[in-house]
Amino acid sequence: MKLHNKIAVITGAGKGIGRATAKKFLKEGAKVVLISRSGDDLNRFLDENSSHKSNILTIEGDISKSETLNKITSSTFSTFGGIDILVNNAGFSVFNNLVDSRTEDFDAMFNTNIRALYLITKGFLPHMIKVKSGTIINIASVAGKQGFATGTIYCATKHAVMGLSRALMLEVRKYNIRVVAVCPGSVDTDFFRPESNTVLSSHPFTVLKPEDVAETILYAASLPENATVSEIEVRPTNPRK
Repeated sequence: MKLHNKIAVITGAGKGIGRATAKKFLKEGAKVVLISRSGDDLNRFLDENSSHKSNILTIEGDISKSETLNKITSSTFSTFGGIDILVNNAGFSVFNNLVDSRTEDFDAMFNTNIRALYLITKGFLPHMIKVKSGTIINIASVAGKQGFATGTIYCATKHAVMGLSRALMLEVRKYNIRVVAVCPGSVDTDFFRPESNTVLSSHPFTVLKPEDVAETILYAASLPENATVSEIEVRPTNPRK
C-alpha cells in the first residue's frame, strides 16, 4: 500500500475532491482526519467505510473559525500522535463582476480559501519541522494561474494559494517537507451550486471527476521521499458542451 500507516489531514472532506481523496487514502493504508462543515456528510462517510473506522477521525466545523482549527491540531495529535500529509482542500466561491460583488463574500472567501489554509498549515508545521518530514498539498485551481470574468475574488484567493505554496516550498524543503499545489480545471462537484452564481460550461460527463483529482493528490503524496512535484495542473482531456 502506498500510504501504509501515514497520517493524513484532509479539509473539505465531506464532498467532492476531499471525500474522494479520503477514500483513496484509506484504500492505500492511511489513517485520515476528515474535516467538514456537515456532520451528516461525515457520518455517511463513516457508515460507508465502517471496516476502516479505527483509521478515521472526523471533525465537524467551519475551518474559518479559530476554535475549529485548534480542535483539528489537538485532536489529530491526541488521536494519532502526528501528521504526515496535510491536504488543504476546503474552499468555495461566489462569482460576480467586481462592481456587483459584496464585501462579505470577499471576506468569507479569503477567510476559508486562504486564511484558514495559512493557519492550519502553521499549526502543523512545527511538528513536520521537528520530525523533518511531511507533505503539504494545497488545492488551488487553474484560476490561480489565470483570470476570468466574474471570478475576480475567487481568482484572487487561488492566486494567493499559489503564492503561498511557492514561497513555502522554498522555506521548508531544507526540512524534507514537500509543498505541492494542485491546480484542477473544471470538476463535476457541488462547487457549481446555484448560490455560487455559476454553472458548468461543459457537459458533466466530459469534465474531471473528483476521483481524477484525488488520484493526482495520491500521486503527489506517494512519491519517493526524495522526490517532489511543486505544481500539478490537471484538466479535462476534451471538455464539451
